[in-house]
Amino acid sequence: MKFLQAKVLTAWAMIAMAAIAALVACGDPKYQAPAIVVAVSTGFPPPTALEISATTGIAAVVTNDPKNAGVNFSCLPAKECGTFSPNPVASNVPTTYQAPPAVPSGGSVTVTATSVTDSTKSVTATIAIDEP
Repeated sequence: MKFLQAKVLTAWAMIAMAAIAALVACGDPKYQAPAIVVAVSTGFPPPTALEISATTGIAAVVTNDPKNAGVNFSCLPAKECGTFSPNPVASNVPTTYQAPPAVPSGGSVTVTATSVTDSTKSVTATIAIDEP
């Protein structure tokens, strides 16, 4: 009789453990991962002004990126805005921005850092480009 009771008790314990494991694995169906956010790095912020052909380090911070893929830098006006090297870069790692060799139309460039993981998430900054 004790053997039968032990077998029934073991079977119930296994059923209970399977049910607990299934419930834990389900998670909350309403749970959404936090949104990816891109912000200017406080350690390497873009300058408000830069002379033509000058260089500076700029960085952006990406939070809640499950792939930790970093950012891709771009700028406008196209072909008049300068270059970035390296590009893309990891979050909060500076890239070297080189201003264009001539003042662009409008006198400034708009620099954009876009999440590599989610291209709808970005941050922009405007840099005035001046003659020396």
